[in-house]
Amino acid sequence: MTVRTYYRETKDGRKVVYVDYSIDGNRKRERTVMFYHSQPKNSSEREHNKETKKLEEHFVSNLTLKIQSGELGIQVSKHKNKNFIEFFSYLTQKRESTDKNYSTWRSALKHLKEFCPDGLSFKQMDKHWLEDFKHFLSVTQGLKSSSANNYFNVVKHGIHDAFRERLIPIDFATLVSAPTVEHAIRVFLTQEEIQKLKETECKNPILKKAFLFSCMTGMAYADIKKLEWKDFRKDDEGNFFIDFHRKKTKGLQNHPISKEAREFLGVASKLPNEKVFRELNYNSWMNMQLREWVYSAGIQKTITFHCARHSYATLLLHKKADITVVKELLGHNDLKTTMIYAKVMDIDKRNAADLIHFGI
Repeated sequence: MTVRTYYRETKDGRKVVYVDYSIDGNRKRERTVMFYHSQPKNSSEREHNKETKKLEEHFVSNLTLKIQSGELGIQVSKHKNKNFIEFFSYLTQKRESTDKNYSTWRSALKHLKEFCPDGLSFKQMDKHWLEDFKHFLSVTQGLKSSSANNYFNVVKHGIHDAFRERLIPIDFATLVSAPTVEHAIRVFLTQEEIQKLKETECKNPILKKAFLFSCMTGMAYADIKKLEWKDFRKDDEGNFFIDFHRKKTKGLQNHPISKEAREFLGVASKLPNEKVFRELNYNSWMNMQLREWVYSAGIQKTITFHCARHSYATLLLHKKADITVVKELLGHNDLKTTMIYAKVMDIDKRNAADLIHFGI
């Protein structure tokens, strides 16, 4: 359903405002009483045009609301799910088989039930309710900004679906913005620190090898864990690649790696379907082993496995690699995600600038 306006010139130099919209498939065009001066000659006519613009916007908004609420003939359909939480549960269940953000929807449903323990009828829902839910996620639940943003957006998605199903008269989700994501500063290792780790013994050799390989390639833990020997490819010019589907985005990635990274893994198994990092199972115990290894190398940073990927990206930018190339290597869909690493470099430069003191 779209409401739009258009104009027709009159002989006396005016542009009359017409409106075009449809109800239940029937298109309607009507002339309004609003008009513009085509070529305003003085301040009075220019002021008239400004006021008419405001009136036109208000008219379109008001007409849209009337159509959505059924005042002009459209009725909100009956549906067996009178309760939004039941409807949202149904939408969540549909995603289980496709694995499309299912865990995010399931978590959002959990918070939704906590916010509305007595259920939530469609009649109770409006813009103010959604603003209260936003506050609940961000403040009451104390979630990370990224988590609050993700859960809020899937609930908004559910509201969009409810509107399309005509379970609610107005899509008020368009009126409330999602919680702002505050990007945390990425922790990364310098090239010298990675070299220290290479020279330091780790209680878990497989973990050490996988972590250093991630530093050299930027591959995430989930992709390294399922990496098989058949995924490696060498072209006619001697360049090495890894062909794999990223677990997070499901997209196919032809990932170039250095000769050093490939040789670091040693001789390939004769079994092409064999995992490269067998018995790699990153859990709380392995995370503790990782931190012990880092501290043994004399590195005073709180490091997780994912920091290897951060280090890869940051070092590439430090070596003046083009940020769009880094975006492709990391498999990011949005350049804004990659820009976070550029901000880390800016902070690093700022800290470096403060190292010199002349005592002036």
